[in-house]
Amino acid sequence: METERHRPDPADLVVAGCGWLLIATVIALPGLALNDGPLTVYLLGVGGVIGFMWARGRLRR
Repeated sequence: METERHRPDPADLVVAGCGWLLIATVIALPGLALNDGPLTVYLLGVGGVIGFMWARGRLRR
């Protein structure tokens, strides 16, 4: 019974999605502040990967 994985409920998905979006946005802010398009895209990609890893870890608990 302990090895059974439970499916995340909608609240878990909302928290993970908002957390991912917040992490990606905060990491991309320097590019937005400098009005530099390529830097913003790069930082958004990096923030998206970091946020995805955070959300994935949160949903596995």
